[in-house]
Amino acid sequence: MPPSSSDVLTGPGGPSLSGRQLSRLVGPVQADGRPLYDALAEQLRLLVVDGRVGDGTRLPSERELAEALGVSRTTTTRAYAALRDADLVVSRRGSGSVVRVPFAATGASSLIIDPGEGDAVALTYAAPSGPPGLARAVEAAAGKACHLFSTSGYLPDGLPALRELLARRYAARGLPTDPEQIIVTSGAMGALSLIARTVLSPGDRMVVEAMSYPHAHEAFVAAGARLSPLPVAETPWDLEALEAVLRAGRHRAAYLIPEFHNPTSAVMSADERSTVARLLRRHDVLPIVDESLREVNLDGIELPESLAAHDPRAVLVGSSSKEFWGGLRVGWIRAPRPLVTALVQHRMADDLGSSAFDQLVLVELLEEGGQTAAAGRARSRAARDHLLAELAEHLPELTVACPAGGLNLWAELPRPVSSRLVAAAARHGLLLTPGPRFVTGGSRIGERRLRLPYTQAPERLSEAVRRLRTAWDDVEGARPAPRETGRTGTLDLIA
Repeated sequence: MPPSSSDVLTGPGGPSLSGRQLSRLVGPVQADGRPLYDALAEQLRLLVVDGRVGDGTRLPSERELAEALGVSRTTTTRAYAALRDADLVVSRRGSGSVVRVPFAATGASSLIIDPGEGDAVALTYAAPSGPPGLARAVEAAAGKACHLFSTSGYLPDGLPALRELLARRYAARGLPTDPEQIIVTSGAMGALSLIARTVLSPGDRMVVEAMSYPHAHEAFVAAGARLSPLPVAETPWDLEALEAVLRAGRHRAAYLIPEFHNPTSAVMSADERSTVARLLRRHDVLPIVDESLREVNLDGIELPESLAAHDPRAVLVGSSSKEFWGGLRVGWIRAPRPLVTALVQHRMADDLGSSAFDQLVLVELLEEGGQTAAAGRARSRAARDHLLAELAEHLPELTVACPAGGLNLWAELPRPVSSRLVAAAARHGLLLTPGPRFVTGGSRIGERRLRLPYTQAPERLSEAVRRLRTAWDDVEGARPAPRETGRTGTLDLIA
């Protein structure tokens, strides 16, 4: 996530970071057996690759950063030179150094990676591979696609059969819904981006969880929102802090993930939902509720009713990507009736509908009786248990709770070294996303956390833990770190 508005200065040439601000993002620089400039360059590369320092950001001068970090100017000069050699920074006399992310595909920035191909193990996304039964649904959909060919195929609000099924699904949960309230989108991100463009205006304030799904926050910022992150507490929802934030100033909307929260896996209680809804109604704040993980209920726990049951103004977001397959790019919005027309109109400014065939596949999956979804949950549950057992045996230093649902563990580190650990893991062919990537408004908070998705085969998870153990030993100084291999560390593919 790019630095928050409190971390970035906006100058005539774009956003810029002071030495103090960049040093806070970098944190303590420790060599781990390498030259100090090399370690600093690696930490700066990590900030760029995972998006915490965005393209076009002006960096502080070498002298200013050296003073802020308490290192020699030679260290920062050589670190900036390494970034220039990696084509991540452009420096001009009198103009300073500016981040320039290259367009060329690299092992670190490519959004397309087969985790089962090659030597690298990537735990950078929490999206499942296709479960047993998906192929059957695709074949069945292909047999029924002919009737679509006589139409334009443009479906700005979605396939009628799918909208009907989704409306029934909400009704079965106690939320009476008309198909006209459903708008089918290209995944949950398509839904969130559409909602942001529709309901937000530049300068609008918006309440968000401090730890949350970073791409959603980026969509809101792109629409012009100014984010007000809640402080990190025992759960993502500090109710006293929420009330204080709402009293402090006018907010247009609030973005919440109540079920199997990404990344913490927390579930908002019924009392919390009631209180949140009451506070948002009192201050006329629109709830944007991401329910894309609600159906990934691995242990079958009883979930509280939707926040929309407490506040009918709530805009709900759902997705097939977490429940079935990451490549099934079908999401949807359940919108209050007064908002539907505006959403469809804004949608048509960008595209005229999601893939009709993918929607047909989802219709087949929803009509079959739940077998494919159940098979996917069983596989995810087994992978979760396997990863927990491997971590308990090989990395007892980590504190890891067993989540009842969702697709990742949210591990607690004994020391604030998440970014250093991710950088060390990359040198052993393990790609991870550091905890600060999931934090808005104070990235150092996430340095004690690491998200570990369990969406791969058990043998790959075992190999990931083996490499993580080696990386942890590097960070702890148990053995000298191996030399840099050229891999920059993370994939900015966070789902």
